[in-house]
Amino acid sequence: MNKAISIVLAGILCYPALATSRAPWEDHQVFAINKLDPRASGFAYSSVAAALVDDYQRSANYYSLNGLWQFNWQRSPKDAPEGFEMPGFDDSLWEQIRVPGNWEVEGFGYPIYLDERYPFEAKWPDVPTDYNPIGSYRKTFELPEDWQDKQVIIHVGGARSSLEIWLNGHYIGFSQGAKTPAEFDLTPYLQGDKNLIAMQIRRWTDASYLESQDMLRVSGIERDVFLYATPKQHLYDFHVRPTLSSDLSEGRLALEVDLRNYAGPADVSVQYQLFDPSREMQVVASEEQSVSLNKTGSLQFAATLKEPRLWSAETPNLYTLVMTMKDADGQVLQSVREDIGFRNIAIEGGQLKVNGKAIYIRGVNRHETDPRRGHVITRESMERDIKLMKQHNINAVRSSHYPNDPYWYDLTDKYGMYVIDEANIESHPLAIKEDTQLGNEMSWLPAHLERTRRMFERDKNHPSIIVWSLGNEAGEGKVFEATYNWLKAHDGSRPVQYEPAGTGYYTDIFAPMYPSIERLEEYAKTHKDRPGIMIEYAHAMGNSVGNLQDYWDVIEKYDVLQGGYIWDWVDQALEYTNDKGQKFWAYGKDFHPDLPTDGNFLNNGLVNPDREPHPHLLEVKKVYEPIKFKALDISKGQFEVRNKFIFASLEGYDLAWQINADGELIAKGREPMPDVAAGGTAKVKLALPVLPESASQEYILTLSARLNRPMGLLDDNHEVAFEQFTLPVKMLYLPQPTAKAQTLVIDKGSEWFKVSNDRVQLAFDAASGWLSHYQVQGRELLNAPLKVNFWRPPTDNDLGNDMPQWAAIWQHAQDRLQLQSLSSKSIKADVLVTALYHSPDFKGSYQVEYRIAANGRIAVSSSLDLADAQTLPKLPKFGMQLQTPGEYAFVSWFGRGPHESYADRYRSARVGLYQAHVRDQIHHYVRPQENANKQDLRWIALTNEQGAGLLAVADGLMSGSAWPYLQSDIDFYAGDSEASASGLVPVTSKHGREVPMRDLVTLNLDHKQMGVGGDTSWGRPVHDKYSLPPRDSQYGFTLIPLAAGANPAQLARTK
Repeated sequence: MNKAISIVLAGILCYPALATSRAPWEDHQVFAINKLDPRASGFAYSSVAAALVDDYQRSANYYSLNGLWQFNWQRSPKDAPEGFEMPGFDDSLWEQIRVPGNWEVEGFGYPIYLDERYPFEAKWPDVPTDYNPIGSYRKTFELPEDWQDKQVIIHVGGARSSLEIWLNGHYIGFSQGAKTPAEFDLTPYLQGDKNLIAMQIRRWTDASYLESQDMLRVSGIERDVFLYATPKQHLYDFHVRPTLSSDLSEGRLALEVDLRNYAGPADVSVQYQLFDPSREMQVVASEEQSVSLNKTGSLQFAATLKEPRLWSAETPNLYTLVMTMKDADGQVLQSVREDIGFRNIAIEGGQLKVNGKAIYIRGVNRHETDPRRGHVITRESMERDIKLMKQHNINAVRSSHYPNDPYWYDLTDKYGMYVIDEANIESHPLAIKEDTQLGNEMSWLPAHLERTRRMFERDKNHPSIIVWSLGNEAGEGKVFEATYNWLKAHDGSRPVQYEPAGTGYYTDIFAPMYPSIERLEEYAKTHKDRPGIMIEYAHAMGNSVGNLQDYWDVIEKYDVLQGGYIWDWVDQALEYTNDKGQKFWAYGKDFHPDLPTDGNFLNNGLVNPDREPHPHLLEVKKVYEPIKFKALDISKGQFEVRNKFIFASLEGYDLAWQINADGELIAKGREPMPDVAAGGTAKVKLALPVLPESASQEYILTLSARLNRPMGLLDDNHEVAFEQFTLPVKMLYLPQPTAKAQTLVIDKGSEWFKVSNDRVQLAFDAASGWLSHYQVQGRELLNAPLKVNFWRPPTDNDLGNDMPQWAAIWQHAQDRLQLQSLSSKSIKADVLVTALYHSPDFKGSYQVEYRIAANGRIAVSSSLDLADAQTLPKLPKFGMQLQTPGEYAFVSWFGRGPHESYADRYRSARVGLYQAHVRDQIHHYVRPQENANKQDLRWIALTNEQGAGLLAVADGLMSGSAWPYLQSDIDFYAGDSEASASGLVPVTSKHGREVPMRDLVTLNLDHKQMGVGGDTSWGRPVHDKYSLPPRDSQYGFTLIPLAAGANPAQLARTK
């Protein structure tokens, strides 16, 4: 660290009350007044036994101030109530607010969502005055009787964006920094009976320039508020450093405790005990030291453990450390517990290593958000998040973009998750231009370092935190060099990273945002000294996360590439209710029509706001699988099992298998998985049944890796990985069932072109050529014509890359086709109807042939001939679409499922036989868009409750979907709206939950549809290999009417 920076740092850690003409909330060099020094999260109990239980909310030294407070909200600080902090102030007409609680979610003001903009005019360090809401809080409490001789501290877990506190009319202090605690000593101003706490929070202050993250902009108190009591001699802080010898055979514990004394000189002692939970809490290390304590003091301890159990995300082995402070008579004053893990973190040979082994980051970014509470999250929500992550093979999480609730790190320690802890720093709007970057303004160094230091001091003891981050999208400069130097000086055990630094001095990891696969590979080829871990990638906005496997094919090809963090975990919309009583996910202008917004760009999650998984989370689970299967000789049942874990063996797993014939289970088995060591492989031979050489069914083998006992948050029988293999059975087709039917008759009229007999009546519109009526034994199967379709309702990624503009020619091309001829001829007992079209849009032709059999079957062949393909844009899709009456609301299919799949996102969807109600096929993305597609369809059927309906059998493989609404219900048209960057507005609703469910079914039968993409949602298109280039194409399928009780799977195998 250079001398100049050292002097600056030394001066700013004292929090002087600077002489200034500016108020503290508009002076960027004042961020704390009377605020206690940061310390490690942890609670002091009155006994070792209580510390081991570790339930601080039941401690006699804890007093919660959560709940209802008297509250006053004003639009401007000039309107704030004067004297509200005084005990005699009348607040009887005030409203009440929940604490913790965001004002805008609790009914005071409005949330704002912005990505790269400030919600006010940025003229730092000035802050808005005309409209800058201010909230005033009051609450009374009675001091517990046994607290009279103790030190009483107030803890405010997080307040945005500035906090002032008074007690009984006395000014206590000031704080900024919304995501780390503010603690103040209340003892001098406590009264024996009732006490009044008053607080005031401003929505925007100079601190807001450093808190411009891509999230909902809300205000208030976001984490718990409570009092805690300590004896006059107090174990204030501690720093524990469990490390390992180079050969991992020895654990080395270094412990430093920081003591405070609020009374006269006293002799005290501190004892630490290290318990091993795996040995029934046996004490494996212990020491006690004494000290004569004046105001402050510290003690250092050291210990060595032979063959310690190591911590990693795969093997989260923890030891329980209890530190006990005693008085001169040996009476316990306090006991503090911390769970610790022995592990080494290092960058060696250009790789990030844990315990000497290079790891893969199969990660996500995670915001703290709740659809009903805003930024206030519960323990239950955090527990659900980490369980979902573990269930879907996620092993790492970035605390984007601020230190998370302390309980989150307890969970990541306990259950195993690699964590990047990130300072609450983002000045994105100013970072865009070099001349406005705060990182180049040394006057802002104190504020940046304050946030970095408070993050470090609070979280320093958590083994799951393996990397510190200096912040997010806050530009470059000397300020970040200084904060990097400070962290490295205070913690040599963890790397430090910062994305804007690139490959510069003040980042230990190259952490790019959204690199293309090509750029990622280029880095790997040209850099060997620094790990490449994508800090954000695979933008999961709406129907997204295509080509994820392609990224990992490159990652696993180069040692220097070690994974990345998907953006991001959860959609950030809020739950609102419309005037019909329907609940929907609100975003953008829903909050207020006149406020600035970046629309639905806050909805980029792998799960929806309620934590219901989006289909692409299952693709993440598949790509992130830690166990892989490979066929060696299928005919002999020989396979290879590969263990991709870095530390864990496959002990505790079973290998389950099953064989399905056209989706029907015919054989299954289960046996213990070979106990393959981490990184190893093993050959297995399964006792598969003898299969026929040929059959009228398709045989598929599924291998599955399942737990044979509960493991952490995962239940017994939880599936970690699977793979499918087509078995070598030659396909035979069955003869069609015989049914007497009269010869088909052709009737050509001026309006209709009809083909019929006593069983089936078909009618083609003579003007358009489309098949418009399809009646079988008196039942009408069509609500609307069977037509060609080149369009899909745009996904969020489509809107981001302007697909509605560059592909506009295809949106209505089917409606503008000009019928050139409609002809027919007889082929044996069948009738072949041919419709030929010319397109004024793509200067080519489209032809569709219908070979109609007397039993009502229709073999459809669809052909596209592009005369000038090189001048045309890619197609969103090429297929056909029809509508049936709403009674045919049950869908079954043989193909990939049960969830949706696309050309670039299909690996997680198993080939199988599925059935469901059409409404259950819909996935309600926050914004309506393309959804529910199924890849690799052999057939798909729509039936009513009696099983009658319509079956479509692909000539080869096709894709398709069934919707309980019209395509136009989820499409967009050109307009003026901030709902999307492309200037499009929804046809019916901009909320997925509000799309009307109609009394019809739309059936899509597609040759191909382009992938969903997901590299970014603001420009990068679907990869070429998953796109539909404009070229001549042909595909076909057969429509088969289904009688009540018919078996679609059997009929699909007939010719």
